[in-house]
Amino acid sequence: MIRFSRREDYAIILVNKLAGEYSKRLVSLTEISQEYDISLFFLRNLANTLRNAGLIQATEGKNGGYSLVKDPKKIKMGDILRIFSNDEQLTCCSESDKHKRTCPQQKNCIAGNTWRQLNKEFIDRVYNLSLTEFISYNR
Repeated sequence: MIRFSRREDYAIILVNKLAGEYSKRLVSLTEISQEYDISLFFLRNLANTLRNAGLIQATEGKNGGYSLVKDPKKIKMGDILRIFSNDEQLTCCSESDKHKRTCPQQKNCIAGNTWRQLNKEFIDRVYNLSLTEFISYNR
């Protein structure tokens, strides 16, 4: 099963919500918090991280909120995921083997070699999807 961290998952939700409203309106974190049942405090932390990375911007005031810095067609999923994780690998070995850098059976492990190749292809595909393409998968 593919697993992203909660930070990665919620950051994708946040950025995709902003992508859906791109050039239409600013979106408040309170709105996103209520719509997706995500802690407002947690969203604020994610928004600060994304803002510091230059992906989103905040406008303060009564009608303030958040927006993307650039067109969702120009933002790749990898731009978001790399902010929260340096590990672009899905694991194929048992949990107890994850701490090891290399598997002693790597040369002979047909399943592991296949998983590693599929992992690379999957990660490359996901990281190269634009936000617009990512959103279109949901429709």
